[in-house]
Amino acid sequence: MAERIFQSVPSDPDPWMGDQTPSEIREFAIESLRWQAQEIIDEVLCGREPGEELARARLRRCVAKHPGRPERALLEQLMINRDGPGI
Repeated sequence: MAERIFQSVPSDPDPWMGDQTPSEIREFAIESLRWQAQEIIDEVLCGREPGEELARARLRRCVAKHPGRPERALLEQLMINRDGPGI
């Protein structure tokens, strides 16, 4: 069930807002999402558990693939983790 919900969530917050949503609110929502994603990424990358180094390395690759778009990097990392540890 959670997987179906996850797949239905748009990767860009714009579809959640109507056409009449002011651009300032759209920009605030996008920046807020990016800030929150960056906070999560920073927290994960600061971890020191040796068993989590592979996950941190994968997250670093995702961040490098999506410069300036931490929400996309985090989404990609979550999708990789969902698919299993062998990926």
